[in-house]
Amino acid sequence: MDRDHIIDLLTKRTAAGASSTNYSGVAIVGHGGAGKSTLAQYAYNDGRVKDHFDARMWVCLSRKLDVHRHTRELIESATNGECPRVENIDTLQCKLRDTLQKSERFLLVLDDVWFEGSSNEREWDQLLEPLVSQKEGSQVLVTSRRDTFPAALHCERVVRLEDLKNAEFLALFKHHAFSGAEIGDQQLKVQLEEIGEKIAKRLGKSPLAAKVVGSNLSRKKDVSSWRDALGIENLSGPRRALLWSYEKLDPGLQRCFLYCSLFPKGRRYYVDEMVHFWIAERLVESCNHNRSLEDVGRDYINELMSGSFFQPVYEGKEIVNYVYTMHDLLHDLAESLSSEDCFRLDDDKAEIPLTVRHLSVRVRSLIQHKQSICKLHHLRTIICLNPLVDDVSDLFHVLLRNLKKLRVLDLRCHSGNKLPESVSELKHLRYLNLSRTSISELPESLCTLFHLQFISLQTKGIKLPGQFCNLRNLRHLVICGGGTASIPNIGKLTSAQGLGTFCVKKQKGYELHQLRSLNELRGSLRITNLEAVTGKVEALGAALHQKKHLERLELVWTEENGSREEDTTHLEILEALMPPPQLNGLAIGGYKSSSYPSWLLDGSYFESLESFGLTNCAVLECLPVNTGLFRNCRNLDLCKIPNLKILPCLPAGLENLEINQCPLLMFISNEELQQHGQRENTIRTDHLASQLALLWEVDSGSTIRRVLSDEHSSMKQQLMALMDDDVSEHLQTIKSAVEEGRDKVLTKENIINAWICCHEQRIGLIYGQRIRLPLVPPSGLSKL
Repeated sequence: MDRDHIIDLLTKRTAAGASSTNYSGVAIVGHGGAGKSTLAQYAYNDGRVKDHFDARMWVCLSRKLDVHRHTRELIESATNGECPRVENIDTLQCKLRDTLQKSERFLLVLDDVWFEGSSNEREWDQLLEPLVSQKEGSQVLVTSRRDTFPAALHCERVVRLEDLKNAEFLALFKHHAFSGAEIGDQQLKVQLEEIGEKIAKRLGKSPLAAKVVGSNLSRKKDVSSWRDALGIENLSGPRRALLWSYEKLDPGLQRCFLYCSLFPKGRRYYVDEMVHFWIAERLVESCNHNRSLEDVGRDYINELMSGSFFQPVYEGKEIVNYVYTMHDLLHDLAESLSSEDCFRLDDDKAEIPLTVRHLSVRVRSLIQHKQSICKLHHLRTIICLNPLVDDVSDLFHVLLRNLKKLRVLDLRCHSGNKLPESVSELKHLRYLNLSRTSISELPESLCTLFHLQFISLQTKGIKLPGQFCNLRNLRHLVICGGGTASIPNIGKLTSAQGLGTFCVKKQKGYELHQLRSLNELRGSLRITNLEAVTGKVEALGAALHQKKHLERLELVWTEENGSREEDTTHLEILEALMPPPQLNGLAIGGYKSSSYPSWLLDGSYFESLESFGLTNCAVLECLPVNTGLFRNCRNLDLCKIPNLKILPCLPAGLENLEINQCPLLMFISNEELQQHGQRENTIRTDHLASQLALLWEVDSGSTIRRVLSDEHSSMKQQLMALMDDDVSEHLQTIKSAVEEGRDKVLTKENIINAWICCHEQRIGLIYGQRIRLPLVPPSGLSKL
């Protein structure tokens, strides 16, 4: 199998051959659409490869090699972070060299290499010069349509992808063409299989064509659609097959697909980001009032995915469901079909067509293009893909005064420290991204952009204008560090779908009733400082039960006075803060009542609560019992509940259980133990001891000392009633191990044995029965 062969070449060869470097090269060669990048991705994400290389990088190369840009991309891939703004190539390469020198072995994937011969050999030498590591055995994996490579890659081993055999290719086509619902009509199925065999023979054995054409036909299992595909001329060329599939898309999907050409090959398309772009450009429309534009946009993503216009991204064997990529040939198709409307400026010598409506920028400076951009009077989009070295504030102040029709402005990572004043003149602006900039304050004039739907301000300490709440069409507000809590009168942003944190304050504009009309909120909502709420009436004003799109809710009293006295107003407030029934996650913190609200005791109220948590609830003694609250619960988190004594029978579907600082807790009563004794899954003391020993092997320093310290504190409290000489001696052994330097005198075996003895006494005390009875967790529990 090619996949295993590639992995063997990468991991089983350790010497760098006769080269002067400590890396060697492997090349995958094949025609466009043959599966080179897919094969490389499988190898890149394979567990054997991850274990072998402690640094991995993936860069998709441009047709014209750009050493500066690709060096930045190498740094970002190696560090999984943003590369600092640096113009000097020598400085960048020193940064890359320093990063790689920390690794023993690295793997670099260079996707879609185009070698132009000796004319750019010097650029290749410069790009690869910083590739160093501590040991030999580092590898460069190359994908290319050609079999000639620069000498600096040392590609001594070449794997050529041969055409699939006829039967293999037909099986691939059928896999995609007959996916989805089973065809019940056997006569129709036979007809389609006959037509499908004829179509497959005309696809030129291109795996990509089989995938895209087959995926398109899978949604239209009727004879006329399949015969239409059979009648296409020149179907053996992959581009013609891809074009036919594109033409079968709905017009809205076609526009969204073409918009993707603004981004470079190999780029990852993040679902939410693309949907926000499409909505801002009015490429997404919804006629159904029960479905948001975002829902429709995600449907578009799924349609393009099911038609194989997008490809999944894998982490190991798992698909990452929030990000996709696009095949190079499909990207080429999008570029050619959108050339009049969409333009990617990634070459200083490029000329921008006057017809362009959507512009993305990859050059390091825009100064020489300023006049050309100012002439684009119909421009709707400017997206800066890489940081600019220009003084962006002054440059864009001039540009934006001539671009009044802009709907999307993405200036992430730009170098200016203030927002261009002319932004306030962009009355049609829907999308503004100022993430990771040096901007510290936004002008009041920004608040006149009444059509603004999305703004990202992921910059620490940014000061918002006082009238920010006037942006009433704002759907998405992304602010670093929960900055939404500082916005007064946020209740006016009735279209907002994400709020993050709302901090109640005893001052005008921050009252709890600000949440009343925010019924479009989605995802997570955290309400803090509930001690500022006066009582039931004020809490009812939040109308939380009307937030039907919320998925997770956290309600927190944040006052830290250490009191364990009951506060009756807490129950009144929590009763009034009844959440919507469709929640799948609920957490409560700082609650000081021994009783639960009626909605939490109603076993039928929540439809699908999967996660439940209690933190710092000083008065509670038990969880809600005899209810169906936990019937769907998979995650239970209990922390700092000092009086919690009883944990009723755990939910059958529980997967993750976390308990911290609950010293009086008994897992189940004797009666419940007898009732549920037939459960097969057990956790035994010797298994727990082995886990402690394993932790010791991994980290014999501060981590194991911290674990033993926590165990000593809890055991000392729990075993007070059984404190005889043996228990006291064992506890003293554990305490000695905790103290700095003392664990060197004691052996590991003695310390673990002391812990085992105390743990057995603890289990016996908890269950009130003889020691060797098992702890009874749910059968699906995977984390304790």
